[in-house]
Amino acid sequence: MTFQWPYLLASLALVPLLLLAYILAQRRRQAYALRFTNLALLAAVAGPRPGWRRHVPPLLFLLGLTALLLSLARPTAVIALPQDQARVVIVLDVSGSMRANDLRPNRLAAATQAAESLLDSLPEQAQVGVVTFNSNASVLVPLTCDREGVREALATLRADGGTAIGDGLDRALDLLEPKAGERGGEPLPPAVIILLSDGESREGMPPALAAERARQLGVTVQTVGIGERGRRILLDGRTEVGLDEATLRRIAETTGGRYFYAAETAELEQIYAGLGSQVRWVEERTEITALVSGVGALFMIAGGLLSLRWFQRLP
Repeated sequence: MTFQWPYLLASLALVPLLLLAYILAQRRRQAYALRFTNLALLAAVAGPRPGWRRHVPPLLFLLGLTALLLSLARPTAVIALPQDQARVVIVLDVSGSMRANDLRPNRLAAATQAAESLLDSLPEQAQVGVVTFNSNASVLVPLTCDREGVREALATLRADGGTAIGDGLDRALDLLEPKAGERGGEPLPPAVIILLSDGESREGMPPALAAERARQLGVTVQTVGIGERGRRILLDGRTEVGLDEATLRRIAETTGGRYFYAAETAELEQIYAGLGSQVRWVEERTEITALVSGVGALFMIAGGLLSLRWFQRLP
């Protein structure tokens, strides 16, 4: 927790002074009681002693006062807030290797179905874009809130060509990089890229270079690898298909994201759904003056109510 007006924390010096005054008042009461010569008469007049309860209302009052004094300094804290304005770009590998049928009916169809599951798990106001890549990268859908338009575009995908992971990631970053004068200087909503691939990048920009650009822009890249681990599949009788997990893992680590592996269609859908729920919450530094003031008021109200209930007076 930090404070925008830290010099007002000096007002907290009142708290130990009030605590000391309360302790001295309690000792004075004890000294006065000991001077009462007839202890039996004192017990009859005073009735049953309140015991520990007499300290509860003042303690609550003191805690409430502490919170209210803290609120004067305008505290801020990093808390997770729901973010309905998130920007998500799905980057899909549509190279020829995505025709492999180790996922049913094939890798591309499984990836497309899982991407649709992601759409269902995202906030309604989140903007979604789709970039596809094989030997080249292209924007299939620019950032939009039109979920049906995204689904219709996903249904048109066909697998063919080579694999240029770096180009696909770089094209997605073009969608997310702020333009001059965009939003009138207001901060852009947080962005995340979800990159899915099943092969080795052999064309275009090196993936490490695109990942470094994402890191500099503050864009998190979550990567998903599909296909069989440790096995190369012969596609069309001439092309070997292998999953390059090391590259996908390095991309995620460079940008502060995570790498996920999915061997089955159901696992792939669960991964996408989980990524969608992660996008819902964003950590932001937020002023919590109202929250701290509210807690302080609740403490003081509770102390006053207990004092009225037990002793028919305020602390």
